[in-house]
Amino acid sequence: MNQRKNKIAGISPPRPRKDPIRAAADYGIDIPMLIANLARTPAERIRRHQIALETFRALRKAKRV
Repeated sequence: MNQRKNKIAGISPPRPRKDPIRAAADYGIDIPMLIANLARTPAERIRRHQIALETFRALRKAKRV
């Protein structure tokens, strides 16, 4: 009877909530890589970011030559 009242009132039943980690993985986020990165110290994450940034800049510069 409760379902019928909700249907008449235009209220849909609550949808089951999706696991946020599963949703992130489905979106394309690499969960193991994220976990590994969070295990690093902030200084190590910054150092690795700088290396990646320098590599990107070098590749972009090489493309123009």
